Amino acid sequence: MIRRSGNFGFVDNGAGEIYTFSMNAKGRGFTPSTFMLRGGSIASFGYKYMNVNGTPIIPFGRDNDLPNRVCMLLEKFYAGEGIMGKKAGLQWGEGPRLYRDAVDANNIFYRAWAVDDQITADLKATDYLTQMHRCLIDLCHLEGFWVKFTRSRGARIGSGRIARVEHVPAGKVRFVWPGENKLPTQAMVADWPLADPRTSHVYPLFDPSDPLKYPVSLAYYNIYSYNHDHYSVPRFIGAFDWLELAGTLAPLLAAYNENASAISKHIESPQSYWDRAEEQIKMACQQRGIPYKKEMLEEFKDAAMEKFAASMSGKENAGKFLHTSQFWNEEANNFEGWKITAIDNKVKEYIEAMVAICKKSEAAATSGFGLDPSLSNLILDTKLGSGSEKLYALKVYNATETAVPDMVLCKPFQQYIDTNHPGTDIRIGLYRTVVEAEKNVNPENRVKANA
Repeated sequence: MIRRSGNFGFVDNGAGEIYTFSMNAKGRGFTPSTFMLRGGSIASFGYKYMNVNGTPIIPFGRDNDLPNRVCMLLEKFYAGEGIMGKKAGLQWGEGPRLYRDAVDANNIFYRAWAVDDQITADLKATDYLTQMHRCLIDLCHLEGFWVKFTRSRGARIGSGRIARVEHVPAGKVRFVWPGENKLPTQAMVADWPLADPRTSHVYPLFDPSDPLKYPVSLAYYNIYSYNHDHYSVPRFIGAFDWLELAGTLAPLLAAYNENASAISKHIESPQSYWDRAEEQIKMACQQRGIPYKKEMLEEFKDAAMEKFAASMSGKENAGKFLHTSQFWNEEANNFEGWKITAIDNKVKEYIEAMVAICKKSEAAATSGFGLDPSLSNLILDTKLGSGSEKLYALKVYNATETAVPDMVLCKPFQQYIDTNHPGTDIRIGLYRTVVEAEKNVNPENRVKANA
């Protein structure tokens, strides 16, 4: 049974499942056309679960496609991925290194960086640098990431270990709904938002207390987002609308340049011109032996105006002029001729307003990313951050924004080390060089001297 009202409707397949659809959806600018919903599962902020290929899954975002929405927003915002790349670079530093926890004479904790050839070789076997960096990219964008643990075959005879740790793109994984007041124990990997049953797979979730329990398992590591039960959301979620605005200026100006005159000129044509054209069309019809129809004149008008507009609009016609002439119409007792009047659309004021909005969007987006403008290379108010401002911002960032992401990012690889090397005190963490002011660096080692 199908019922539709305007652009919204639903399909009842008779099996207790309802498929809703929305056509030409407007608002956010991106919404999948179809949701698969099971009746009676509505939560206060959307749907608790969706029935996909017979498996109830927990949607990621209101439309179950938050990762793709984030991707679309950042790709349309000219500085989006650039800023995220800068943020990932600041988090990565010099990359992961091994260390031991230590305490100095003043009872201050620090990391005693170490080298362990056996553990390093083990990590290289799982291509840990590539996998960890991909996890970092997801962590920067979505505050969380997924990995897949694969157990070795030796577990059957009591000598098991974790063979591989692999990054799984966050947009491909959804928790399986466990029921009310229960924690998920499974996750589905599929091509969302349209999951093909032939390529969809359900895996158990990794058990930290028994890391060799399953041959293959998935694990979700995230920085908890306030009031979100299962998935974390981007820190810049409040700047989504600003990001959309920031991405509108370039296409707006491009469209205006292509159609500049079409919306800024009022064209007045003499009626006598069309009367003569009608007489010529009638004569042509008589010569061809076909009946004259009013639609012929309308088609002629459309073609004439399209040709006239083509000579006036577009950037290739910028700077050209147009000549028209008038004649005395005795019947009308007045001059007749083509007349073109410019319409003041306040384009300058409008564009300046849009540029101001985009500047505000840039500032709002950068604030949402949690990155100081001086570190993101954004020029706000025609001013680029000075070297001292960047140095101070970098030190504040390293002191306040790196500890928690470092802990979350390294956790699956620490579990890999602890499982494969029981009893070791080796830890893994991101190493960052301490940046000092140029005045505190020996002249021969300064950036200027080595440029």
